[in-house]
Order: sequence, then structure tokens, then C-alpha cells
Amino acid sequence: MEEIALDRLGKAVRRVPGGRLPLDARNALRARRSQRAAERREAEFAERDRRWVAGLVGRSDLRLNIGASGEHVEGWINADLHRDPAGHCLRMDAAEPWPFEDGAAEAINSEHMIEHLMRDAASVYFREAFRVLSTGGVIRTSTPDLRAICEAYVDGDPVVLAAHRSQGYDARNYADLVNNYLQLHGHRHVYDFESVALLLTEAGFEQVERAEFGESRHALLRGIDRHDAGELRSLVLTVDAVKPG
Repeated sequence: MEEIALDRLGKAVRRVPGGRLPLDARNALRARRSQRAAERREAEFAERDRRWVAGLVGRSDLRLNIGASGEHVEGWINADLHRDPAGHCLRMDAAEPWPFEDGAAEAINSEHMIEHLMRDAASVYFREAFRVLSTGGVIRTSTPDLRAICEAYVDGDPVVLAAHRSQGYDARNYADLVNNYLQLHGHRHVYDFESVALLLTEAGFEQVERAEFGESRHALLRGIDRHDAGELRSLVLTVDAVKPG
């Protein structure tokens, strides 16, 4: 039966004295069954994650893509705060202690993740990344560039605004563009190069430098970027750094 017909039938039954109770009970039962199924699935994934991490003990060559969402890097361990529907990602909170040993990784990447963290939480992220990286390990961070966004606002280049709109954003003017970057998608804190570099150096990293999309002087970090901003690449900041020996 079509959904519209079912909806009409449900409304009709609810007008019958006592008819609402069986329907509500059935809907509540369905909701409970769905919730139990989701809980069982999450428990299975959580156990899978526990075994996955346990199997990594003693490694020093891990490559971790943190905040992967649906953009996975092939051959890397993709991790995210939220469980992806297919369960490909390891579920972890990047602003809490990570489930990896000291010196377990040779490379760490995050794309458009740290802007979802307040500054103190971002500090935890970089400290944990430093702990987990082996000596000489590299880290790559991509995030909206606050300085470039502000410069675009001041310049008022219509080409940039048009490119922003073409990506599905509602922006009547440059004020809307700036607020979209600052507020949409759960953004908590937008960084510039100086603020990212400070967080990295405070965590202990050295050789902090800008990089271009898909490019790096570190072989492990080349070609791993997945969020191509296209005409808006100039508004994205990419920073590489190294854990010193």
C-alpha cells in the first residue's frame, strides 16, 4: 500500500474511539526493535574496533586518517567520531586519548576536521598525534583558512562568491560567505596558519610549513587529500609538520 494511503488509513483509524492505542503500541514496538538492532550493530562494531586496535600493538608504521567521515584514504586506518554506516572507520574521539601506543604511526592526516574542535580540544588532538607518531613521523592538517576567507571578504571578488554558491551554499553576499565558513557544518573554531603552527609547535612539532592540495615534500603525504575545493582551494589551509628526533 502506498505511503499516502497508509497515512490516510492511520488518520482514519485514530478517529475511531480506541483506535489510536493499537497503532501507537505498534509504532512504539517498531521503534524499540529498531533501537535494539542499532545497539546490537554498534556493539558488534565496538568489539570489532577493540580487536582491530589490539592487533596493532607493537606496530610503528601506522598511517592514520583522523576525522575521515566518508572520505577514506586507501591503505590508511580511517577513524572518525561518528560511526559510518558501513563500519569502515574506527570509531574514536580525536580530542580524547587515542587507543594507539606511543610511536605507533609514521603519518597522520586530517582534512577539515580541526575546525570542528575548539582550540583546547585541538591542542589535545595535536598532543595525541605527537605522542602516537614515531620519531621523524609526519602530520598533515587541512582546514578552512581564516586569513584567506577574511581577505576574500575584503577583496569582494565576485568569482570567489560565485564559486562558493556553485558548491550549494546560500550566500547573498560576502558576509554570508564568511558566516557560512564560521558557522555551518558544526564548525567551532576557524584557524589561520599562525594559529595552526602555534598548536603544532606547542605539541612539539617542527618543520611546520604550508603545502598545496595533493602536494608535499614528504612522500607519505602526497596524493592523500580527498576534499578538493576546486575554485575555492585558495580558502583552504594545508600544513605539514614533522616530529623531531
